[in-house]
Amino acid sequence: MPETGETRAHVANADMLLRAIEAVEAVSAQEFGNAVTAAMKQQGFTKILKSLNKGRFPKSAMMTVQEGVVEKLPSGLYDAAFQTDKGRLVFQNAGAKWKDGESTDLQFVSSSTSSSYEASPASTELTAEEILGQLTAAGANMPCSLLCQVELTRFDPSQREVVLPLLWQYILDHRNSNNRDELIAVGAAIRKYIAIMPMDRMGELAVLLETGHRSPLPIDLEIEVAKMICRNFEVYPPVVADPHPELAKRLWEIVQAYINPRVLLRDKHPAATSLAIEAIVSMRSPLAEQAWQAANACPYRWFAELVSDDLDGLREAWGSKSPDAAAWLCELRNNVLAHV
Repeated sequence: MPETGETRAHVANADMLLRAIEAVEAVSAQEFGNAVTAAMKQQGFTKILKSLNKGRFPKSAMMTVQEGVVEKLPSGLYDAAFQTDKGRLVFQNAGAKWKDGESTDLQFVSSSTSSSYEASPASTELTAEEILGQLTAAGANMPCSLLCQVELTRFDPSQREVVLPLLWQYILDHRNSNNRDELIAVGAAIRKYIAIMPMDRMGELAVLLETGHRSPLPIDLEIEVAKMICRNFEVYPPVVADPHPELAKRLWEIVQAYINPRVLLRDKHPAATSLAIEAIVSMRSPLAEQAWQAANACPYRWFAELVSDDLDGLREAWGSKSPDAAAWLCELRNNVLAHV
C-alpha cells in the first residue's frame, strides 16, 4: 500500500508538529508521555502524531514543546525526541501501527531517567554558544551527532548568521554521501537550515533540486526540502505571488518525474510528489493550477484526496494570517475542481 497522509512527511519531521504540540497541556512530562504512549497503543503512532499536528490531543496543564525530531527506522518503527520546558521526551521503537498479535518495544523516557536519544556520547546538553563553537571548529568535518544536536538547539539572530553558512556548506558537501548516518545528518541540516533561513532567501534551495547535478538528490532529502518549503510558507504566506520562480520550476520537475502511475507507487514517491505539489501551491506559483490538476488526473483516487486535504489545511492556516492568500487558494481550488 502506498504511503498515505499518516505515513508521509508529516510524520517524518516533528517540527511540523510544534505549533500544535505547543498548545498541548500536561501536569508533567511523565504524565504527558504516559498519555501519548497509551493513545499510541490504541490508535498507532502515526495517527497520534497527526492528531497532535491538528491540535486534537487531550489537554490538561501547560507544557511547551520547543523543538523535536522524528526518525523512521529501517524496521518501520520510529524514534522520536521532543525538547520541552519540563525536560526531554523520548520515544524509542514506537510502532507505526498495532496489529493483533504484533509486539513492539515502545518506551517513554523522561529527561530525569535517560538521555538515550542523544547521538552524541556526551551526556550533558550543550548551550547554543558551545554548539556554535564546535560547529565552527569542525568545519567540513562536522560529526553527524553534532548536526542532530543543532536541530534541537535554538539560536538567537546573531548566532543564526554564523550557523546558516556552516549548515549550507555541510549540505552541499555531503548531499551525495552513501553513508546512512551522514544522510541523516544532512536531513537534519536541511530541516534546520530552512527553518531558520530568511524567507527572502528561499530561492537558494533551487540549487539542491537542480537536475544538472552529478547525481540526483536522494528522495529522502527531496522530501525534506519540499516539506520544509511547505511549512515555511504555511507559517509565512507569500506577500506577492511567485516569489521564487526557479524553485517552483525545480519542484515541478519532481512532480513531472514522479507523477507517472508506475513510478508513483514506489516507496516514498507519493510523499515527494504530493509535497512538491503543495510547495508549488504554497508559493502561489503560476504552476500551481497545473500541479494540482496533475494530482487530480492521477488514476489513484487516494493521491488526489491526499493533496486536496493538505491544501485545505493550508487554506485554513492562511485564513487567519493572510486573507488575500486564502482567497487566492479558494479561487485556485474552484478552478481546479471545474476541470475535474
